[in-house]
Amino acid sequence: MNAFVVAAPHSGAGKTTITTGLLAALARRGHRVQAYKVGPDYIDPSYHRLATGRPSRTLDTWLCPPEVVRTLFWRWAADVNIVEGVMGLFDGGPGGRGSTAEVARLLDLPVVLVVDASRLAQSAGALIHGFATYDPGLRLVGVLFTRVASPSHAASLLSASPVPVLGWVEEDPSLLLPERHLGLVPTTEWRPDLSHLAEAVTRHVDLDRLLELTRRPAGPALPPPAPAPPRARIAYAWDEAFSFYYEDNLDLLRWSGAELVPVRMLDDRGLPEAGLLYLGGGFPEVYQEALLANRPMAESVRSFPGAVYAECGGLMYLAMLGVIPGRVAMTDRLQHFGYAEATALVDTLLLRAGETVRGHEFHYSLWEGPANAYRVRHGPHERVEGYASGRILATYVHVHLGARPDLATRLVEAARGWAP
Repeated sequence: MNAFVVAAPHSGAGKTTITTGLLAALARRGHRVQAYKVGPDYIDPSYHRLATGRPSRTLDTWLCPPEVVRTLFWRWAADVNIVEGVMGLFDGGPGGRGSTAEVARLLDLPVVLVVDASRLAQSAGALIHGFATYDPGLRLVGVLFTRVASPSHAASLLSASPVPVLGWVEEDPSLLLPERHLGLVPTTEWRPDLSHLAEAVTRHVDLDRLLELTRRPAGPALPPPAPAPPRARIAYAWDEAFSFYYEDNLDLLRWSGAELVPVRMLDDRGLPEAGLLYLGGGFPEVYQEALLANRPMAESVRSFPGAVYAECGGLMYLAMLGVIPGRVAMTDRLQHFGYAEATALVDTLLLRAGETVRGHEFHYSLWEGPANAYRVRHGPHERVEGYASGRILATYVHVHLGARPDLATRLVEAARGWAP
């Protein structure tokens, strides 16, 4: 099998473009390819899934214990496995916690470094040397250059690198992926031309050499659990406005006995019969007019008799409809960004009072309402956040249930308890 990490010295070097192009090219060669993403991200994995036809998996050493990260990797491993890193290779929390480097060391995976060469020539050699020697516990096996101006520019880069150069990608505006305030535009709204992306990314890349340098023995076989017999129905929002879900969260709900029913909040005329409505994150602010214009769905949500679990965009939507008190305002800067620890102040659908769970936040909106659900800590900063009342929990904190599978069971039990 093959496995490696795609990393970079900094954000914006083209990791997602390179990863998606490699995934698509290798899949077209007939390989069974699996993608992973380091860190809390819902959008980049949508590009991975489009290229491979398989859900991308999240590997986060802050949200989940090391043994869970290992299990998630080996459970879904295929013939070729590509892990897209986050930010710069060594960037993370204190001591590099949650960084791409930490995940690479944990899984003993080689690293391919993507270097933006738009402002570099021979100086690229010094940069690569630093990344290759900074951490003796990492294996930097190859380099890919992006935004290369010409073949002569590529030649100067290749001659300077102290690490094998696997290839280069020329400067090409058609390879730019569209962005908005939370990052890339998800593939639920826009899809790249995968054939063009695969060809453009690999035109000057030696795929055979890449596979040769990243070959490794197969790991332990960890087949996924069989889904439990359905004992509760959970409806979850899934469309252009709502698509931020960890695939592992959906799996854990199924394995805990949930029948999951996707719902298009923009188009469907109402909610199906279910015991719980799961409203993930997304871009309800972009689609606010369309969401509110869908009056049958809005009234169905307002009159829904079951439990409601809403994260980030879901909280915004509930406030838009008046299901929870307060109002949501968009701002021109991030309000809260990064990892957080949330301690329940009251019993909720997910946590009992006093229990703590790890999560992350990333939002430009601001909910002005009677917060009472969690005491949230970002480093030394604390605030009370979220709304909890009986059958409703709405919060800005995104949670990966892999760290605590019992929380998936609690949501299924809530769905049973509030079933019609």
